[in-house]
Amino acid sequence: MIYSKEIAEAKNGSKIPLFKNGKPANSKYNPDAEQILFESSTQGCIIVAGIAGGFHIEKLLNEKNISLIIAVEADSESLEFCKQFSSVKKISECNKAILCDKSDLEKILCTKYFPALYKNLTLVFHRAWKNENPQIAQEISSTVKNFLEKVSADYSVQAHLGKIWQRNILLNLKFISKHKNENFFSANIKKGKIKKTAAIVAAGPTLDFSIEEIKHGDFFVISTDTAFGTLLQNSIIPDVVINIDAQHISSEHFFCTGEETRTTFVFDLCSNPESVYFIYNKKNKIQFCINQHPLSLIATKNMYVKKIESGAGTVTIAAADWAKSCGFQKLKFFGADFSYNFGKPYTKGTYLEKQFFSKSNRLISAEEKHIALMFRTELEKIQGQKNSFTTEVLKRYKKSLEEWAEKNSFKFKNGIYISEKKIETENFNTKNNFNYSDFHREFTNKIKELLKNPEPEVILKSDWGLSILPILAFFKNNTLFDNLKLAYNQALRYN
Repeated sequence: MIYSKEIAEAKNGSKIPLFKNGKPANSKYNPDAEQILFESSTQGCIIVAGIAGGFHIEKLLNEKNISLIIAVEADSESLEFCKQFSSVKKISECNKAILCDKSDLEKILCTKYFPALYKNLTLVFHRAWKNENPQIAQEISSTVKNFLEKVSADYSVQAHLGKIWQRNILLNLKFISKHKNENFFSANIKKGKIKKTAAIVAAGPTLDFSIEEIKHGDFFVISTDTAFGTLLQNSIIPDVVINIDAQHISSEHFFCTGEETRTTFVFDLCSNPESVYFIYNKKNKIQFCINQHPLSLIATKNMYVKKIESGAGTVTIAAADWAKSCGFQKLKFFGADFSYNFGKPYTKGTYLEKQFFSKSNRLISAEEKHIALMFRTELEKIQGQKNSFTTEVLKRYKKSLEEWAEKNSFKFKNGIYISEKKIETENFNTKNNFNYSDFHREFTNKIKELLKNPEPEVILKSDWGLSILPILAFFKNNTLFDNLKLAYNQALRYN
Protein backbone atom coordinates (compact mmCIF):
# COMPACT_ATOMS: atom_id res chain seq x y z
CA MET A 1 0.00 0.00 0.00
CA ILE A 2 1.58 3.27 -1.12
CA TYR A 3 -1.17 5.55 0.19
CA SER A 4 -2.10 6.55 3.70
CA LYS A 5 -5.74 5.79 4.40
CA GLU A 6 -6.46 9.47 4.89
CA ILE A 7 -8.33 11.45 2.23
CA ALA A 8 -7.74 15.17 1.78
CA GLU A 9 -9.99 17.80 0.24
CA ALA A 10 -8.69 20.10 -2.50
CA LYS A 11 -9.54 23.82 -2.68
CA ASN A 12 -12.29 23.09 -5.27
CA GLY A 13 -13.87 20.47 -3.01
CA SER A 14 -12.59 17.34 -4.81
CA LYS A 15 -11.40 14.41 -2.70
CA ILE A 16 -7.76 13.41 -3.23
CA PRO A 17 -5.57 10.59 -1.80
CA LEU A 18 -2.41 11.15 0.20
CA PHE A 19 0.80 9.18 -0.01
CA LYS A 20 2.13 7.57 3.17
CA ASN A 21 4.46 10.52 3.78
CA GLY A 22 1.46 12.88 3.80
CA LYS A 23 2.11 14.40 0.34
CA PRO A 24 -0.98 14.78 -1.90
CA ALA A 25 -1.16 12.45 -4.89
CA ASN A 26 -3.14 15.05 -6.85
CA SER A 27 -3.30 18.84 -6.97
CA LYS A 28 -4.50 20.46 -3.74
CA TYR A 29 -6.03 23.32 -5.72
CA ASN A 30 -7.79 22.01 -8.82
CA PRO A 31 -7.17 18.28 -9.42
CA ASP A 32 -9.99 18.22 -12.00
CA ALA A 33 -7.70 20.15 -14.34
CA GLU A 34 -4.95 17.52 -14.19
CA GLN A 35 -4.07 15.75 -17.41
CA ILE A 36 -1.40 13.52 -18.86
CA LEU A 37 0.93 15.21 -21.33
CA PHE A 38 1.56 13.16 -24.46
CA GLU A 39 2.10 13.81 -28.14
CA SER A 40 -0.99 14.70 -30.15
CA SER A 41 -0.15 11.87 -32.58
CA THR A 42 -0.48 9.26 -29.82
CA GLN A 43 -3.13 6.68 -30.65
CA GLY A 44 -4.12 3.11 -29.91
CA CYS A 45 -3.35 1.79 -26.43
CA ILE A 46 -1.97 3.89 -23.58
CA ILE A 47 -0.69 2.57 -20.25
CA VAL A 48 -1.02 5.04 -17.39
CA ALA A 49 1.14 4.22 -14.37
CA GLY A 50 -0.32 5.80 -11.25
CA ILE A 51 -4.08 5.96 -10.75
CA ALA A 52 -4.35 8.05 -7.54
CA GLY A 53 -7.61 10.07 -7.73
CA GLY A 54 -8.06 9.24 -11.44
CA PHE A 55 -8.61 12.84 -12.64
CA HIS A 56 -5.84 12.63 -15.25
CA ILE A 57 -7.14 9.30 -16.58
CA GLU A 58 -10.75 10.46 -16.79
CA LYS A 59 -9.64 13.09 -19.32
CA LEU A 60 -8.36 10.31 -21.60
CA LEU A 61 -11.80 8.70 -21.87
CA ASN A 62 -12.83 11.37 -24.37
CA GLU A 63 -9.73 11.06 -26.55
CA LYS A 64 -10.98 9.54 -29.82
CA ASN A 65 -7.55 8.33 -30.88
CA ILE A 66 -7.10 6.32 -27.66
CA SER A 67 -8.86 2.95 -28.08
CA LEU A 68 -7.62 1.21 -24.91
CA ILE A 69 -6.51 2.59 -21.54
CA ILE A 70 -4.67 0.36 -19.06
CA ALA A 71 -4.39 2.11 -15.69
CA VAL A 72 -1.83 0.55 -13.33
CA GLU A 73 -1.38 0.87 -9.58
CA ALA A 74 1.47 -0.27 -7.35
CA ASP A 75 -0.36 -3.18 -5.70
CA SER A 76 -3.84 -4.63 -5.19
CA GLU A 77 -4.42 -2.83 -1.87
CA SER A 78 -3.56 0.55 -3.39
CA LEU A 79 -5.84 -0.20 -6.35
CA GLU A 80 -8.78 -1.03 -4.09
CA PHE A 81 -8.17 2.18 -2.16
CA CYS A 82 -8.25 4.27 -5.35
CA LYS A 83 -11.54 2.76 -6.51
CA GLN A 84 -13.50 4.80 -3.96
CA PHE A 85 -12.82 8.07 -5.80
CA SER A 86 -15.53 9.27 -8.21
CA SER A 87 -13.23 9.65 -11.23
CA VAL A 88 -11.85 6.13 -10.77
CA LYS A 89 -15.42 4.79 -10.56
CA LYS A 90 -16.19 6.41 -13.94
CA ILE A 91 -13.03 4.91 -15.42
CA SER A 92 -13.91 1.41 -14.18
CA GLU A 93 -17.34 1.68 -15.85
CA CYS A 94 -15.86 2.61 -19.25
CA ASN A 95 -15.49 -0.24 -21.78
CA LYS A 96 -12.20 1.03 -23.13
CA ALA A 97 -10.46 1.23 -19.74
CA ILE A 98 -8.90 -1.53 -17.62
CA LEU A 99 -7.71 -1.12 -14.03
CA CYS A 100 -4.98 -3.42 -12.71
CA ASP A 101 -2.06 -3.56 -10.32
CA LYS A 102 1.61 -4.02 -11.25
CA SER A 103 1.58 -7.79 -10.74
CA ASP A 104 -1.21 -8.26 -13.31
CA LEU A 105 0.13 -5.88 -15.96
CA GLU A 106 1.91 -8.45 -18.14
CA LYS A 107 -1.11 -10.77 -18.09
CA ILE A 108 -3.42 -7.90 -19.07
CA LEU A 109 -1.12 -6.89 -21.92
CA CYS A 110 -0.93 -10.47 -23.23
CA THR A 111 -4.71 -10.94 -23.23
CA LYS A 112 -6.00 -7.46 -24.09
CA TYR A 113 -3.45 -5.70 -26.29
CA PHE A 114 -3.46 -6.77 -29.95
CA PRO A 115 -1.11 -4.71 -32.15
CA ALA A 116 -3.21 -5.36 -35.26
CA LEU A 117 -6.16 -3.57 -33.62
CA TYR A 118 -4.61 -1.01 -31.30
CA LYS A 119 -1.41 -0.27 -33.26
CA ASN A 120 0.75 1.82 -30.91
CA LEU A 121 1.48 1.14 -27.25
CA THR A 122 2.44 4.16 -25.12
CA LEU A 123 3.54 4.21 -21.48
CA VAL A 124 3.02 7.41 -19.48
CA PHE A 125 3.38 8.20 -15.77
CA HIS A 126 1.50 10.38 -13.35
CA ARG A 127 4.34 12.71 -12.38
CA ALA A 128 3.72 12.96 -8.61
CA TRP A 129 3.14 9.19 -8.41
CA LYS A 130 6.40 8.45 -10.27
CA ASN A 131 8.37 10.83 -8.04
CA GLU A 132 7.13 9.05 -4.93
CA ASN A 133 7.53 5.53 -6.32
CA PRO A 134 10.64 5.48 -8.56
CA GLN A 135 11.37 1.78 -7.95
CA ILE A 136 7.82 0.69 -8.85
CA ALA A 137 7.88 2.97 -11.91
CA GLN A 138 11.11 1.28 -13.05
CA GLU A 139 9.57 -2.18 -12.60
CA ILE A 140 6.55 -1.19 -14.70
CA SER A 141 8.84 0.16 -17.42
CA SER A 142 10.75 -3.14 -17.44
CA THR A 143 7.53 -5.16 -17.65
CA VAL A 144 6.35 -3.16 -20.66
CA LYS A 145 9.77 -3.39 -22.34
CA ASN A 146 9.96 -7.17 -21.87
CA PHE A 147 6.42 -7.59 -23.20
CA LEU A 148 7.21 -5.54 -26.30
CA GLU A 149 10.30 -7.66 -26.99
CA LYS A 150 8.16 -10.81 -26.88
CA VAL A 151 5.26 -9.51 -28.95
CA SER A 152 7.31 -7.63 -31.54
CA ALA A 153 8.81 -10.80 -33.03
CA ASP A 154 5.40 -12.43 -33.42
CA TYR A 155 3.76 -9.27 -34.75
CA SER A 156 6.52 -8.64 -37.30
CA VAL A 157 5.93 -12.13 -38.72
CA GLN A 158 2.17 -11.47 -38.91
CA ALA A 159 2.79 -8.11 -40.57
CA HIS A 160 5.02 -9.83 -43.15
CA LEU A 161 2.98 -13.00 -43.81
CA GLY A 162 -0.60 -12.19 -42.74
CA LYS A 163 -1.89 -11.72 -46.29
CA ILE A 164 -0.07 -14.80 -47.64
CA TRP A 165 -1.38 -16.97 -44.78
CA GLN A 166 -4.99 -16.08 -45.52
CA ARG A 167 -4.54 -16.68 -49.24
CA ASN A 168 -2.89 -20.05 -48.67
CA ILE A 169 -5.49 -21.25 -46.16
CA LEU A 170 -8.36 -20.41 -48.50
CA LEU A 171 -6.73 -22.02 -51.53
CA ASN A 172 -5.79 -25.15 -49.59
CA LEU A 173 -9.32 -25.43 -48.20
CA LYS A 174 -10.61 -25.10 -51.76
CA PHE A 175 -8.26 -27.95 -52.79
CA ILE A 176 -9.56 -30.16 -49.96
CA SER A 177 -13.16 -29.43 -50.90
CA LYS A 178 -12.48 -30.21 -54.57
CA HIS A 179 -11.10 -33.68 -53.72
CA LYS A 180 -13.84 -34.90 -51.39
CA ASN A 181 -13.16 -38.59 -51.94
CA GLU A 182 -9.56 -38.40 -50.73
CA ASN A 183 -8.16 -38.76 -47.23
CA PHE A 184 -5.93 -35.80 -46.43
CA PHE A 185 -6.02 -36.12 -42.65
CA SER A 186 -4.43 -39.48 -41.73
CA ALA A 187 -0.87 -40.71 -42.27
CA ASN A 188 -1.73 -44.41 -41.67
CA ILE A 189 1.57 -45.32 -39.98
CA LYS A 190 1.93 -49.00 -39.11
CA LYS A 191 2.24 -49.70 -35.38
CA GLY A 192 5.55 -51.50 -35.87
CA LYS A 193 7.16 -48.35 -37.26
CA ILE A 194 6.05 -46.23 -34.29
CA LYS A 195 8.30 -48.37 -32.06
CA LYS A 196 11.33 -47.09 -33.98
CA THR A 197 13.29 -43.96 -33.09
CA ALA A 198 12.04 -41.02 -35.13
CA ALA A 199 14.92 -39.20 -36.84
CA ILE A 200 14.01 -35.49 -37.01
CA VAL A 201 16.20 -34.20 -39.83
CA ALA A 202 16.82 -30.45 -40.09
CA ALA A 203 19.15 -28.72 -42.54
CA GLY A 204 21.86 -27.34 -40.27
CA PRO A 205 25.52 -27.61 -41.35
CA THR A 206 26.26 -30.57 -39.03
CA LEU A 207 23.91 -32.75 -41.09
CA ASP A 208 26.88 -33.21 -43.45
CA PHE A 209 28.44 -35.45 -40.78
CA SER A 210 25.25 -37.35 -39.86
CA ILE A 211 24.13 -38.66 -43.24
CA GLU A 212 25.78 -42.07 -42.85
CA GLU A 213 24.19 -42.64 -39.44
CA ILE A 214 20.73 -41.85 -40.87
CA LYS A 215 21.36 -44.02 -43.94
CA HIS A 216 22.44 -47.11 -42.00
CA GLY A 217 20.39 -46.64 -38.83
CA ASP A 218 16.99 -48.15 -38.09
CA PHE A 219 15.04 -44.89 -38.04
CA PHE A 220 11.63 -43.63 -39.05
CA VAL A 221 12.91 -40.61 -40.99
CA ILE A 222 10.98 -37.34 -40.67
CA SER A 223 12.58 -34.65 -42.80
CA THR A 224 12.04 -30.92 -42.68
CA ASP A 225 11.36 -29.46 -46.11
CA THR A 226 14.79 -27.79 -46.35
CA ALA A 227 16.64 -31.08 -45.67
CA PHE A 228 14.54 -33.08 -48.16
CA GLY A 229 16.80 -32.47 -51.18
CA THR A 230 19.91 -33.30 -49.18
CA LEU A 231 18.48 -36.67 -48.12
CA LEU A 232 17.49 -37.59 -51.68
CA GLN A 233 20.97 -36.69 -52.94
CA ASN A 234 22.34 -39.20 -50.45
CA SER A 235 19.87 -41.95 -51.49
CA ILE A 236 17.76 -41.58 -48.33
CA ILE A 237 14.01 -41.60 -48.96
CA PRO A 238 12.32 -40.07 -45.90
CA ASP A 239 9.11 -41.56 -44.53
CA VAL A 240 7.64 -38.11 -43.97
CA VAL A 241 8.44 -34.55 -45.06
CA ILE A 242 7.06 -31.61 -43.05
CA ASN A 243 6.34 -28.17 -44.52
CA ILE A 244 4.86 -25.14 -42.74
CA ASP A 245 6.34 -22.41 -44.97
CA ALA A 246 3.83 -20.02 -46.55
CA GLN A 247 6.22 -18.43 -49.03
CA HIS A 248 6.27 -19.31 -52.72
CA ILE A 249 10.02 -20.01 -52.66
CA SER A 250 9.34 -23.04 -50.45
CA SER A 251 7.92 -24.90 -53.44
CA GLU A 252 11.51 -25.30 -54.70
CA HIS A 253 12.11 -27.83 -51.91
CA PHE A 254 9.91 -30.31 -53.78
CA PHE A 255 11.12 -30.03 -57.38
CA CYS A 256 13.29 -33.10 -56.80
CA THR A 257 10.27 -35.26 -55.81
CA GLY A 258 9.61 -38.42 -57.78
CA GLU A 259 6.23 -39.91 -58.66
CA GLU A 260 4.31 -42.23 -56.35
CA THR A 261 7.05 -42.40 -53.71
CA ARG A 262 6.51 -43.96 -50.29
CA THR A 263 6.97 -40.56 -48.62
CA THR A 264 4.03 -38.81 -46.95
CA PHE A 265 4.10 -35.02 -47.35
CA VAL A 266 2.63 -33.14 -44.39
CA PHE A 267 1.49 -29.59 -45.09
CA ASP A 268 0.14 -26.95 -42.76
CA LEU A 269 -3.00 -25.27 -44.10
CA CYS A 270 -0.84 -22.12 -44.24
CA SER A 271 1.67 -23.84 -46.55
CA ASN A 272 2.11 -22.60 -50.08
CA PRO A 273 -0.61 -24.23 -52.25
CA GLU A 274 1.73 -24.51 -55.25
CA SER A 275 3.75 -27.03 -53.21
CA VAL A 276 0.58 -28.99 -52.47
CA TYR A 277 -0.50 -29.05 -56.13
CA PHE A 278 2.97 -30.14 -57.26
CA ILE A 279 3.11 -33.07 -54.81
CA TYR A 280 -0.47 -34.09 -55.58
CA ASN A 281 0.16 -34.11 -59.33
CA LYS A 282 3.14 -36.38 -58.68
CA LYS A 283 0.63 -38.82 -57.11
CA ASN A 284 2.19 -38.71 -53.67
CA LYS A 285 0.45 -39.04 -50.31
CA ILE A 286 -0.58 -35.73 -48.66
CA GLN A 287 -1.62 -35.03 -45.10
CA PHE A 288 -2.88 -31.64 -43.93
CA CYS A 289 -2.41 -30.38 -40.40
CA ILE A 290 -3.03 -27.06 -38.68
CA ASN A 291 -1.07 -24.80 -36.38
CA GLN A 292 -2.57 -21.98 -34.30
CA HIS A 293 -3.76 -19.65 -37.09
CA PRO A 294 -7.31 -18.68 -35.99
CA LEU A 295 -8.76 -19.03 -39.50
CA SER A 296 -7.44 -22.61 -39.73
CA LEU A 297 -8.99 -23.40 -36.35
CA ILE A 298 -12.42 -22.15 -37.45
CA ALA A 299 -12.31 -23.87 -40.84
CA THR A 300 -11.43 -27.26 -39.35
CA LYS A 301 -13.57 -27.20 -36.20
CA ASN A 302 -15.78 -29.95 -37.67
CA MET A 303 -12.88 -31.92 -39.15
CA TYR A 304 -10.48 -34.30 -37.41
CA VAL A 305 -7.28 -32.56 -38.41
CA LYS A 306 -3.94 -33.05 -36.65
CA LYS A 307 -2.88 -29.97 -34.71
CA ILE A 308 0.86 -29.45 -34.43
CA GLU A 309 2.97 -26.93 -32.54
CA SER A 310 5.88 -25.13 -34.14
CA GLY A 311 7.13 -23.28 -31.07
CA ALA A 312 8.62 -19.98 -32.14
CA GLY A 313 7.81 -20.85 -35.76
CA THR A 314 10.40 -23.42 -36.80
CA VAL A 315 9.64 -26.49 -38.90
CA THR A 316 12.01 -28.59 -36.74
CA ILE A 317 9.65 -28.32 -33.76
CA ALA A 318 6.67 -28.94 -36.07
CA ALA A 319 8.33 -32.20 -37.19
CA ALA A 320 8.99 -33.25 -33.59
CA ASP A 321 5.43 -32.45 -32.55
CA TRP A 322 4.03 -34.39 -35.51
CA ALA A 323 6.11 -37.41 -34.42
CA LYS A 324 4.88 -37.06 -30.85
CA SER A 325 1.23 -36.89 -31.96
CA CYS A 326 1.72 -40.13 -33.92
CA GLY A 327 2.96 -41.91 -30.79
CA PHE A 328 6.75 -41.93 -31.22
CA GLN A 329 8.44 -42.27 -27.81
CA LYS A 330 12.03 -41.64 -28.97
CA LEU A 331 13.28 -38.74 -31.08
CA LYS A 332 16.77 -38.10 -32.38
CA PHE A 333 17.59 -34.75 -33.99
CA PHE A 334 20.02 -34.37 -36.89
CA GLY A 335 21.12 -30.99 -38.26
CA ALA A 336 19.06 -29.10 -35.65
CA ASP A 337 21.97 -26.74 -35.00
CA PHE A 338 20.18 -23.41 -34.60
CA SER A 339 23.54 -21.87 -35.43
CA TYR A 340 25.87 -21.14 -38.34
CA ASN A 341 28.77 -23.60 -38.35
CA PHE A 342 31.84 -24.06 -40.56
CA GLY A 343 31.20 -20.75 -42.32
CA LYS A 344 27.81 -21.64 -43.79
CA PRO A 345 24.14 -21.48 -42.78
CA TYR A 346 22.90 -24.82 -44.20
CA THR A 347 23.99 -28.34 -45.06
CA LYS A 348 25.00 -29.41 -48.57
CA GLY A 349 22.30 -30.05 -51.14
CA THR A 350 19.58 -27.58 -50.16
CA TYR A 351 17.74 -25.53 -52.77
CA LEU A 352 19.69 -22.44 -51.64
CA GLU A 353 22.99 -24.09 -52.52
CA LYS A 354 21.71 -24.84 -56.01
CA GLN A 355 20.47 -21.27 -56.42
CA PHE A 356 23.69 -19.70 -55.20
CA PHE A 357 26.03 -21.86 -57.29
CA SER A 358 23.90 -21.61 -60.46
CA LYS A 359 24.14 -17.80 -60.30
CA SER A 360 27.72 -17.63 -59.08
CA ASN A 361 30.26 -15.63 -61.08
CA ARG A 362 33.64 -13.98 -60.59
CA LEU A 363 32.14 -10.84 -59.08
CA ILE A 364 29.52 -12.43 -56.81
CA SER A 365 30.45 -15.94 -55.72
CA ALA A 366 28.26 -18.52 -54.01
CA GLU A 367 30.36 -18.11 -50.86
CA GLU A 368 29.61 -14.39 -50.84
CA LYS A 369 25.88 -15.09 -51.03
CA HIS A 370 26.13 -17.56 -48.15
CA ILE A 371 27.95 -14.94 -46.09
CA ALA A 372 25.34 -12.29 -46.97
CA LEU A 373 22.64 -14.66 -45.76
CA MET A 374 24.39 -15.17 -42.44
CA PHE A 375 25.23 -11.50 -41.90
CA ARG A 376 21.73 -10.16 -42.64
CA THR A 377 21.37 -9.84 -38.84
CA GLU A 378 23.97 -9.37 -36.12
CA LEU A 379 25.97 -12.52 -35.36
CA GLU A 380 27.02 -13.66 -31.90
CA LYS A 381 29.99 -15.98 -31.32
CA ILE A 382 29.13 -19.19 -29.50
CA GLN A 383 31.60 -19.61 -26.68
CA GLY A 384 33.51 -22.89 -26.65
CA GLN A 385 32.68 -23.78 -30.26
CA LYS A 386 35.06 -23.06 -33.12
CA ASN A 387 33.61 -21.12 -36.06
CA SER A 388 30.07 -21.26 -34.66
CA PHE A 389 27.76 -18.26 -34.58
CA THR A 390 24.15 -17.61 -33.68
CA THR A 391 21.55 -14.83 -33.83
CA GLU A 392 18.68 -13.70 -31.62
CA VAL A 393 16.20 -15.54 -33.86
CA LEU A 394 18.18 -18.79 -33.79
CA LYS A 395 18.56 -18.57 -30.00
CA ARG A 396 14.81 -18.13 -29.73
CA TYR A 397 14.27 -21.24 -31.89
CA LYS A 398 16.66 -23.28 -29.74
CA LYS A 399 15.01 -22.16 -26.52
CA SER A 400 11.62 -22.93 -28.03
CA LEU A 401 12.68 -26.52 -28.77
CA GLU A 402 13.94 -26.96 -25.20
CA GLU A 403 10.62 -25.63 -23.87
CA TRP A 404 8.69 -27.97 -26.18
CA ALA A 405 10.68 -30.99 -24.93
CA GLU A 406 10.10 -30.05 -21.29
CA LYS A 407 6.40 -29.38 -21.85
CA ASN A 408 5.92 -32.77 -23.51
CA SER A 409 8.05 -34.69 -20.95
CA PHE A 410 10.91 -35.57 -23.31
CA LYS A 411 14.25 -36.00 -21.54
CA PHE A 412 17.63 -35.98 -23.30
CA LYS A 413 19.51 -39.26 -22.68
CA ASN A 414 22.51 -40.54 -24.66
CA GLY A 415 21.80 -38.31 -27.65
CA ILE A 416 18.08 -39.16 -27.86
CA TYR A 417 14.98 -37.41 -26.52
CA ILE A 418 12.90 -40.05 -24.72
CA SER A 419 9.35 -39.50 -23.51
CA GLU A 420 8.90 -40.16 -19.80
CA LYS A 421 5.23 -40.98 -20.25
CA LYS A 422 3.36 -43.20 -22.66
CA ILE A 423 2.08 -41.27 -25.67
CA GLU A 424 -1.35 -42.17 -26.91
CA THR A 425 -1.59 -42.33 -30.70
CA GLU A 426 -4.06 -39.80 -32.03
CA ASN A 427 -6.69 -41.18 -34.40
CA PHE A 428 -8.04 -39.09 -37.23
CA ASN A 429 -11.25 -39.48 -39.19
CA THR A 430 -10.59 -40.19 -42.84
CA LYS A 431 -13.79 -38.55 -44.08
CA ASN A 432 -13.55 -35.36 -46.10
CA ASN A 433 -16.92 -33.61 -46.29
CA PHE A 434 -15.67 -30.04 -46.30
CA ASN A 435 -17.71 -27.61 -48.44
CA TYR A 436 -15.61 -24.63 -49.42
CA SER A 437 -18.45 -22.61 -50.96
CA ASP A 438 -20.45 -22.66 -47.72
CA PHE A 439 -17.41 -21.81 -45.63
CA HIS A 440 -16.31 -18.95 -47.87
CA ARG A 441 -19.82 -17.48 -47.93
CA GLU A 442 -20.00 -17.50 -44.14
CA PHE A 443 -16.47 -16.09 -43.81
CA THR A 444 -17.10 -13.10 -46.07
CA ASN A 445 -20.52 -12.43 -44.52
CA LYS A 446 -18.98 -12.33 -41.03
CA ILE A 447 -16.33 -9.81 -42.12
CA LYS A 448 -19.07 -7.73 -43.74
CA GLU A 449 -20.95 -7.68 -40.42
CA LEU A 450 -17.82 -6.45 -38.62
CA LEU A 451 -17.66 -3.50 -41.03
CA LYS A 452 -20.93 -2.22 -39.54
CA ASN A 453 -19.27 -1.69 -36.15
CA PRO A 454 -15.47 -1.61 -36.61
CA GLU A 455 -14.47 -1.44 -32.95
CA PRO A 456 -11.61 -3.49 -31.39
CA GLU A 457 -13.80 -4.91 -28.61
CA VAL A 458 -16.39 -6.09 -31.16
CA ILE A 459 -13.73 -7.84 -33.25
CA LEU A 460 -12.19 -9.52 -30.20
CA LYS A 461 -15.53 -10.98 -29.12
CA SER A 462 -15.95 -12.76 -32.46
CA ASP A 463 -14.03 -15.89 -33.51
CA TRP A 464 -14.31 -14.64 -37.07
CA GLY A 465 -12.86 -11.31 -35.97
CA LEU A 466 -9.90 -13.11 -34.40
CA SER A 467 -9.42 -15.08 -37.61
CA ILE A 468 -8.51 -11.92 -39.55
CA LEU A 469 -6.08 -10.42 -37.01
CA PRO A 470 -3.00 -11.64 -38.97
CA ILE A 471 -4.14 -9.99 -42.20
CA LEU A 472 -5.08 -6.82 -40.31
CA ALA A 473 -1.49 -6.77 -39.05
CA PHE A 474 -0.30 -6.99 -42.66
CA PHE A 475 -2.25 -3.85 -43.64
CA LYS A 476 -0.60 -1.96 -40.75
CA ASN A 477 -1.05 1.81 -40.81
CA ASN A 478 -4.57 2.35 -42.16
CA THR A 479 -7.60 2.94 -39.95
CA LEU A 480 -9.27 -0.17 -38.58
CA PHE A 481 -12.29 0.37 -40.85
CA ASP A 482 -10.06 0.63 -43.94
CA ASN A 483 -8.14 -2.49 -42.92
CA LEU A 484 -11.39 -4.42 -42.49
CA LYS A 485 -12.45 -3.37 -45.99
CA LEU A 486 -9.12 -4.53 -47.39
CA ALA A 487 -9.45 -7.87 -45.55
CA TYR A 488 -12.97 -8.26 -46.95
CA ASN A 489 -11.84 -7.51 -50.50
CA GLN A 490 -8.97 -9.98 -50.17
CA ALA A 491 -11.33 -12.71 -49.01
CA LEU A 492 -13.65 -12.10 -51.99
CA ARG A 493 -10.79 -12.88 -54.38
CA TYR A 494 -10.87 -16.57 -53.44
CA ASN A 495 -14.55 -17.46 -53.86
